[in-house]
Amino acid sequence: MSDIDYEIHKRPSYSDPSPYPEVKVVEPNLYYAQLLMDDYAGVVSEFTAISQYLYHYFLTKKVDEKLGKLFENVSINEMLHMEILSDIIVKLGGDPQIRGSFSTNNRFWNGKFIYYGDDICEQLKADIEAEYAAIEEYRKHIRLINDRYIQAILKRIILDEKVHIKLFNKALLEHCGCTYRDID
Repeated sequence: MSDIDYEIHKRPSYSDPSPYPEVKVVEPNLYYAQLLMDDYAGVVSEFTAISQYLYHYFLTKKVDEKLGKLFENVSINEMLHMEILSDIIVKLGGDPQIRGSFSTNNRFWNGKFIYYGDDICEQLKADIEAEYAAIEEYRKHIRLINDRYIQAILKRIILDEKVHIKLFNKALLEHCGCTYRDID
């Protein structure tokens, strides 16, 4: 069993109810660690999502408490993903600095990766796009990483990202009267 209980960090209404698999790897692999650095703190990454959703939270929390709570809790769930990824990167022999790999040319994370937006409707649409982009990156890495433990963890993280799409679409319907690329 993993030495960290990730379940205590879950936000029940903001993540999939299924448990996270044990965080372990078949063997150290620096190439896999490099791939995961992009999910960790690259252009499309957990760190970008956390920062973007926190920015949206800071803008909305006093205007709409429920919407602020959504952004806050989804960002906390993304922090859990980032923690899990950092643990995998270390187990693979990597160093989880706040940088990407291929998407950033190994440069450190940059605030330009965030979509700041002009209004809540555009922000929510961008947040949905960010979740879809993250899912695509995870699926690509599942195909490239031949480690059943890492694949299971990435598949589990995708389940949370799908919940976030549903939640953001619900907020978009409530605040803007539409949905955008709703997940099945």
